[in-house]
Amino acid sequence: MKYFPVLISSLALAGCGKSPLDGVETVVVGNGLFEISLYAEGELRAAESTPITPPPGSNKPRTIEWMVPDSSWVTRGDLVARFDATDAQRGTQDVGIELSKLDIQVMAKQRELERLLGELGNELDLVDVEKLMAEQFSINNKLAYSRYEIIDAMRDKELLDYRSGHLEEKKDTYRDREGAEVGVLSAVRETQESQYEEHKSQLENSGIYAPHDGFFVYEKTWFGQKVDVGSTVFPGNKIASIPNLEKIQAVLNVLETEAVGIAKGQVVEVVIDAFPDRPLSGTISHVSATASPIARDIPVKFFTVTVDLDKADPEWIRPESQVSAVIAVNRIEDTIFIPNQAVFSDDSGDWVLVKEGRDLVRRKIRLGLRGANRSQIVSGLERDTRIALFPPGENKS
Repeated sequence: MKYFPVLISSLALAGCGKSPLDGVETVVVGNGLFEISLYAEGELRAAESTPITPPPGSNKPRTIEWMVPDSSWVTRGDLVARFDATDAQRGTQDVGIELSKLDIQVMAKQRELERLLGELGNELDLVDVEKLMAEQFSINNKLAYSRYEIIDAMRDKELLDYRSGHLEEKKDTYRDREGAEVGVLSAVRETQESQYEEHKSQLENSGIYAPHDGFFVYEKTWFGQKVDVGSTVFPGNKIASIPNLEKIQAVLNVLETEAVGIAKGQVVEVVIDAFPDRPLSGTISHVSATASPIARDIPVKFFTVTVDLDKADPEWIRPESQVSAVIAVNRIEDTIFIPNQAVFSDDSGDWVLVKEGRDLVRRKIRLGLRGANRSQIVSGLERDTRIALFPPGENKS
């Protein structure tokens, strides 16, 4: 800034000739509401909403086949979305065939066991008959038979007892083996049945119905695109919501470099782009802890500022409406302020040029809050004082 002497004599009395300071623009210092505001843009969102998620019954991702138009009005019970059921239909048929095959295999195992047990039963019957005949062959009269005949008879009986026991063990073995094989088939069948029930559940729950009246609003993905027909979603993922129109908020994006001083509780004026003649008021309820980009390919960072609106008329205030807003970062009632171009600075501090009679006098001031266009004066100036907007010879008019 240029340095000016303590007294600048420049104005001549009327009729005494033209003064070098003629035409210097001045302004009268006033007082009133001093406000530092910040401009931001964003959109309206509901503070509360009912999430719309895929119906239960499946742990697999599903593809959206159809949805009602975004932001359309729906009534409770209306079909609002439907998932592609082609894979579920095909899966139900394929698993049904596999279940039939497993049932046939189980029946075959059971019939094979019955055949083997029948054969063993016949052999056991023959052994029992032979044992009965051997037991009826009396050897009590040792004088009637030779020694070898007696030994052979005893051996035949022991052999028949061993064979009978062996056949009983084979029966147990066949039963155990058949039980194990059928158990494996049953386990496979349980798995197939589980898949069948899941496919069946997908078929039965391929549609989503509105839980209550309201606007059906598509959900946005983490990179800003909306979920739409053809999107693949996982169980539990929100695909849309039905907002509560009685509680609407404005969600604003504020540049990281301009967000200094923004805090909870500050007053905000919001204007919906579609209704510029209907301004709304509200207060900041939340400011994000960190700034982040709002577009994947643009590195500029923004703070997210949430504003609770004082009133929300559902007749014309809708979620996702684009808005612009003015945030009152600082508000001071009944204080003195001047335009920034009237403030000069050097090594000694801040000062202004005060008009005293026909002269401009340098006066030191102390500044308070500074905005983009105006600055608060803490001391050094009084109301109704006239000051120069620009130095002499640098009139900007």
